[in-house]
Amino acid sequence: MILTILTLSPIVVGLLLMALPHMLPETASDQVKRISRNICMGVALALLAISTWAATTSFSDLAWKSLDFGDFELKNSPVSLIPQIGVSWHVGADALSLPMIWLTALVVPLSMLVEWDAKKGHYFHPLLLVMEGAMIGVFVSLDLFVFYVFWEMTLIPMFFLILVWGGEDRRYAAMKFFIYTFTASVLMLIGILVMYFNTGSSLSERTFDMLVMLESGDSMTEGLRHLVWFLLLIGFATKMPSVPVHTWLPDAHVQAPTAGSMILAGVMLKMGAYGFLRVAVTAFPVSTVVFTPLLVALGMVSLAYGAWVCMGQSNLKRMVAYSSVSHMGLIFLGIATMQPLGIAGALFMMFAHGIISPLLFAVAGAFKHHYHTLEIGSMRGIAHHSPWLAGHMMLGWMASLGLPLMAGFVAEVAVLIAFWMTFGWWVMIPALTLIITAVYYLTSMQRTIFESNDPHEGKMPDTLHHEPRDITWHENAGMIILGALTILFGILPFFFWDMMSHWSTEVMTDLLTEAMQSEGVRP
Repeated sequence: MILTILTLSPIVVGLLLMALPHMLPETASDQVKRISRNICMGVALALLAISTWAATTSFSDLAWKSLDFGDFELKNSPVSLIPQIGVSWHVGADALSLPMIWLTALVVPLSMLVEWDAKKGHYFHPLLLVMEGAMIGVFVSLDLFVFYVFWEMTLIPMFFLILVWGGEDRRYAAMKFFIYTFTASVLMLIGILVMYFNTGSSLSERTFDMLVMLESGDSMTEGLRHLVWFLLLIGFATKMPSVPVHTWLPDAHVQAPTAGSMILAGVMLKMGAYGFLRVAVTAFPVSTVVFTPLLVALGMVSLAYGAWVCMGQSNLKRMVAYSSVSHMGLIFLGIATMQPLGIAGALFMMFAHGIISPLLFAVAGAFKHHYHTLEIGSMRGIAHHSPWLAGHMMLGWMASLGLPLMAGFVAEVAVLIAFWMTFGWWVMIPALTLIITAVYYLTSMQRTIFESNDPHEGKMPDTLHHEPRDITWHENAGMIILGALTILFGILPFFFWDMMSHWSTEVMTDLLTEAMQSEGVRP
């Protein structure tokens, strides 16, 4: 029941808040518009409280850290939706999905807070609420038909967020985002349908139940299994995104409003990695082992290319966007290690990046809002005029480059150690790439925050037509929370790390070890 509430209530409330102003008399319509964002924030905070209770085992008595692979907490009895084809409402959560649920419930209210004064807020904030429900639906669905519906539903609010509240090239960015991700999703759908038709010999025997469909690979030929795995890989890798299907991301981020970028980087990108682990790896472990070199190649290229391109970026948002491409490469490398430590590191990278990247985009959005530019170096000595913004910028960049005692460091070290255990000296490539990450972040920090011709005043950008001021209270509050959590999970990663580590060990024991042995690979 709890997961159903988490999924459906924000969608229903968001749609009602957008529809009611058009259905009520003018006076009542204006009243709804005035309180719309407050209602959205209230609902989002309630969902955060519920998900926090569920995640906190000492209060909820839920065994997240010791669930066997394939077991779920808070799951409902399947409710038939379309019995003719075997579609049902079946939701549940395990150690893979719970951190993503909590992350979604955290990022959405913070994105609302950071962009509290958004134009046409009676549409803006309800769209964020609808998006929250759709993303949680992806993480809790145990029916692949419903999973796909929620997967596609996330595209619609983000499309309108970019199209309506985006920058000058918002139409191009919105269309590119939709076409890329929708096309990849169609290929993923083909793979899901192949799995569906292998769950039974007749229509009455077939089902979209995920727990049944994930075993459908056993009835396929080797070639068909590999083909379906590739189709799923394309769909999920495009969402992450991975090179070479990444080009929609920088355009979308540059044009998207601040809250849209925070949710896109914080949660939506993680849907790709989640789906790959939940569906592709679980259903086709042998294919995952066979094509491990491909995962290594995708991870290496994404990591190195993203970092290298960042070196030449002058646009702050575009630089952060390419850094996301680079960090997503670490997730593929972690999975490719076929080590519990590497997979746990990949999972924690999903979580840590989900906190750090919203902070970075909140900083970029505030920079754009107050100084009317995103050009790195157009302003020198930002610390003189916006000390809070400069502090958040420095913290976010330090966290992103993997500074110890911050969340990103835990994930990066785990992946690199596991990579060393599996591939030996090849670990030097991702290690050196992380050094490049430090170079472009430190260079940008020096140029933007500290460097100036006048050490007491700094240099203002040409786009600034008024006296500079520091960020607003709501921008500052959102960034402080994200910064504090970045440090907290860097110092005390154990709660989510423990459940991720247990899930990774279970995956190795139940799936990947057997698959590696069948392919003659030493576990």
